[in-house]
Amino acid sequence: MSTEPKVRFVQDGPLATVTLDSPPLNQIGTDFIADLLAALDEVEAAQGVRALVVRGAGKVFSAGADVALFAGMSAQQLRPLIGSFIDLGHRIERLPFPTLAAVHGTAMGGGFELALFCDLIWAAEGTMIGLPETRLGIVPLAGGVERIAARAGLGRARKIALGGELYPAEQFANWGVVDRVVAADEELHAAAEEFACGLAVGPTRAYSVVKQLGQAYLAGGIAGADTLLVDAAVGLFETEDARGAIDTFLKSGPGQAVFAGR
Repeated sequence: MSTEPKVRFVQDGPLATVTLDSPPLNQIGTDFIADLLAALDEVEAAQGVRALVVRGAGKVFSAGADVALFAGMSAQQLRPLIGSFIDLGHRIERLPFPTLAAVHGTAMGGGFELALFCDLIWAAEGTMIGLPETRLGIVPLAGGVERIAARAGLGRARKIALGGELYPAEQFANWGVVDRVVAADEELHAAAEEFACGLAVGPTRAYSVVKQLGQAYLAGGIAGADTLLVDAAVGLFETEDARGAIDTFLKSGPGQAVFAGR
């Protein structure tokens, strides 16, 4: 049995990449989750990371959970495993910088839910995506229903989860769940990395507040986000990035600022 990690972390300057590498389907099991948690530990501990890309190696992003796992474990044994995956998702959502999932081939079940933990989802043309769990008599186990509802509405989330069908990335883009469809797998990873590199040298502190406001809205609606907004927004005016960008704008016009993430 291979001892190679099923998930790899690489840092290139301010950009971190987490690659799912458990061929042929990048299926989610106990070892996979442990390696994913270890990779996330590395992301959180790394110095200078300001953006994250999550991608899959091989022909698919992830075909979701290894169904054989469900047959071999009791409900009580599955509970902590499911909890650890949801906790991992919360950690991804709380990262103070932008996150982008680049999916290709297939992203289904827990693999799709892993992508939904990220701020943005890009997909290669023709990628098949969905939540097929009801076809096994269960439900999406890592928040897929509620996260699709947050992006595309409850009616759409019900349709996707109740039907258990896979749909092409283009359809998910029309629904507002996928943010961009790229022509081919090879182009996807290059385009996602290029875009994430741009985010990684952007106004990281402002990006963090945007993420906080989004989470506050989900938890407490417009009023909840507004409660956070004033203090969070005013604090940005004290940052090096805002002071420098405003000064640069006044002297040189828009689009000239350089951001240090401070």
